[in-house]
Formats: sequence, structure tokens, C-alpha cells
Amino acid sequence: MPKPKKHELRNGERSALIRISKIHVLIGIFLIAQIAAYDATKLITPEMVLKRWVFTGTLLLGAATCWYLARLNDTKTVIRNLVWFLISIDLIFASFSLYTQRGMASRAVILFVLPILVAATMKRLGMILITAAASAIIYSTTAVAYFVLNFNEGYKIELYGEIGFYASILLAFGWITWSLVRNNKH
Repeated sequence: MPKPKKHELRNGERSALIRISKIHVLIGIFLIAQIAAYDATKLITPEMVLKRWVFTGTLLLGAATCWYLARLNDTKTVIRNLVWFLISIDLIFASFSLYTQRGMASRAVILFVLPILVAATMKRLGMILITAAASAIIYSTTAVAYFVLNFNEGYKIELYGEIGFYASILLAFGWITWSLVRNNKH
């Protein structure tokens, strides 16, 4: 068995990125089905249908790009950069979904766990916690932006209560994810 080169990955980070990219494509397919159903029943406006198509297409393109480039390259730097790229796409998509689905009233808050799970593929505490913090901060900022731009759709105390609760849940989810990854690492 040949000895791995110094710059090659040894712990399956590349294969994890390839798998998680494929899962993102599957998520994109589910989103397309949802958009089509919502459009067919006129549940959302044509403008929102267009916006969702653009963001879903971006998610699919980003995931496919990560999958393709991960298959071509096995260096740590490239794989980690692709993981950060996928995390960024997930954060943008989660933020878009939260904002377009009524801010603090949205159920799209669950999408902010995806980037944390993507970060877990690298099995690094710093990456997981930075992503969890970014998820909490971006969630909070998006909820506040929706509240400010769509005033009277809730109470300020409700906004801060929701932000505090969900931001702390996202941070706790990051720590729990790390504890699971650390236990599987050994």
C-alpha cells in the first residue's frame, strides 16, 4: 500500500465532502419539488417563485461544483476551502429562506444547522464552533432585518426572545456536534 503524500488527506475528509455535496443536490431536488407544488397551487407569488428558483439553482450549482472539484483534488487546502464554500452557500440559503418566510415566525431556522453539520465533516472544533457562531449571528441579523423592514409583524420582546433562544440552540448544537465528532474521531 503506497504511503500517502504529505499534502493528501488521511481521514476521509474528501469522501465526506463528496457525500455531503450529493446530499445537498438531493436537498435541491426536494426544494424544486416544493417550489413546483407551491407555484401550481398559487401558494406563493410569481416573484417569490423566481427568487426561490434562483436561490435553489445557486445551491445546486454550488453543491455540484464542490462535488466535482472534490473528485478532482485531494489536497487539504482545497478540500477545506470547498467545505467553507459549501458552508457559505448554506448560510446564504438559510438566511434567504428565513427572510422570505416571515423572519422570526419562519420555520426555516432549522436550515441553520446544515452548515454546522457540513463543518463537522472536517472534524475540527474551531471550524464547527465558528460555523455555529456564524449561524447564530446570521440568524439573528436576518430576523432583526425582517422585523425592522416589516414592522408590526411581531413584538420587540418576542423578537429578542426568539433570537436569544434560537441563537443559543444553534451554539449548543455546535457543541453537541463537536462532542459527537470527537467521540467518533478516537
